[in-house]
Parts: sequence; C-alpha cells; structure tokens
Amino acid sequence: MDRECPYIETRPKDFVCKASVTSMVPSVSEYATYCDTEEHYRCPILLARVLREISVNPHQKTSAAFCR
Repeated sequence: MDRECPYIETRPKDFVCKASVTSMVPSVSEYATYCDTEEHYRCPILLARVLREISVNPHQKTSAAFCR
C-alpha cells in the first residue's frame, strides 16, 4: 500500500487534493492524519469521491474506484 494518498498533488508551496470537487488544500492536521499516511483510504474527501463515482456508475465495483 502507498504511504501517501495518490490524490494529493504536491507543489512547491501548497498541497492540492484532487479527490475534492473544489481542489481544496487540506489543513495541516488533515494532511498529517490522512494525506501523508497509509490511512488515506479513511479520508472523508476520498470516500466522498468514491461515492460520487459509484452513484454516476452504479454497476462499477467498489474496489475498482479505489484503484485509480
């Protein structure tokens, strides 16, 4: 399992969450809790993305949504 969330986009000055609809920048505590750990699969923003993807395509398997 990856250590860092695959949806976090690191730039020189900020960290943009590509799992969010608005490309939000997570707070320091959110980054330390979810983005920079193996626990990123528990992130509420990532879970919301998976739910949105599944609601668009209800026949898609749940595990496939996590493998992108």
